[in-house]
Amino acid sequence: MKRRDFCKGMSVQAVAATALPSALLAHDKVRIEEVDTDRTMDQAADLVDLFTAHMRLNAVQEGETFLFYSTPGFERPEYIEASLAAAKSLGANAFSLVATTASTAQMSTDRDIAPADLLEETFKAADIVYGQIPLYTDAHNAALAAGTRTLMVQQSVETLRRMFPDEAVIERTYAGAERMWNASEIRVTDEFGSDFTLQKAGRKGHGQVGVAADRGRWDHWPSGLVACGPHEDASEGVYVIRPGDVILSLQQRCQDEIRITMEAGRLVRIEGGYDADMVRERLELFEDYVDPDGNLADPFRISHAGWGTEHRAQWHVMGMDSESMYGSVMVSIGRNMFDSADRYAGLGGVNYTPVHIDICCRNKRLYLDGDLIVDNDNTIVPADLA
Repeated sequence: MKRRDFCKGMSVQAVAATALPSALLAHDKVRIEEVDTDRTMDQAADLVDLFTAHMRLNAVQEGETFLFYSTPGFERPEYIEASLAAAKSLGANAFSLVATTASTAQMSTDRDIAPADLLEETFKAADIVYGQIPLYTDAHNAALAAGTRTLMVQQSVETLRRMFPDEAVIERTYAGAERMWNASEIRVTDEFGSDFTLQKAGRKGHGQVGVAADRGRWDHWPSGLVACGPHEDASEGVYVIRPGDVILSLQQRCQDEIRITMEAGRLVRIEGGYDADMVRERLELFEDYVDPDGNLADPFRISHAGWGTEHRAQWHVMGMDSESMYGSVMVSIGRNMFDSADRYAGLGGVNYTPVHIDICCRNKRLYLDGDLIVDNDNTIVPADLA
């Protein structure tokens, strides 16, 4: 039976039995619920129109299976009710799934969210999944390969509204991702001593625009950025993180300059004051991690690099604003084994270390194959990418 061949009059239990994996339904720690659209939803009520508009962009249709995935610590439970109500208003069969275990101390992997096979089959059984998407997992990669569309949705409602998907952002981001696709080398410099190169020949160009309407695509609402997972063994030079830059994964702004030296792909020195200590100690927590399947699992490697394309992002708002800020440069460390069949979604990396640190900077220059893309006044130089 095809996933979209559902009868609207069926009970939630019957629909769940058809749409979701039997292993999920039989699991004693999994609760499947359907939203009751007749009850008052308090905070969620004024969000339904916003989520409905977003789902229309993501081609949510009658008969599809919509899933909102979260963990027990999800800070915005009103998003669950609002998205379920929105999906139902479009004729989709809507469910939420709360994982019973989750790691907040490290980067999530298949093994600390839920059994990998259960997570994979649940995501494959849905047409589209919103919420706390476990991005860097084999289960998520497999679901994308099977055609499921997924969207990270966890920023504040103010940010969701302010950076609602925009055609200008989408156009410049995809143009940048195509330029990234075709490049072989990324170089980043600044006035404070940064000068390093990352080799990327053969790795794809990734673009985030807040929309996942195409089969097998992941995105993050809201966002606007271009990125690439460079080769893990080929970074060389010095990366300077300045006061005011955002160490996003540690939820802090840099106070004292950090100087990172890269040789033969590895971060061999992380020098500076307190902030340097925090970054180094965070990475050192995972030095002894060995991937069960023998994959590369080195925390001291570059994960991805690129630039922000979202003109409505605000630098004082920490989160996706930091990653998306127009003309900013993000060079991140650690886990990057995320990919999909979608041309502009995925890093193509091979690093399975459990840690991932996003570092968002302003006043950097970024070059692709020697061509200046981002200047140090936070402008995007090529007219077709600006």
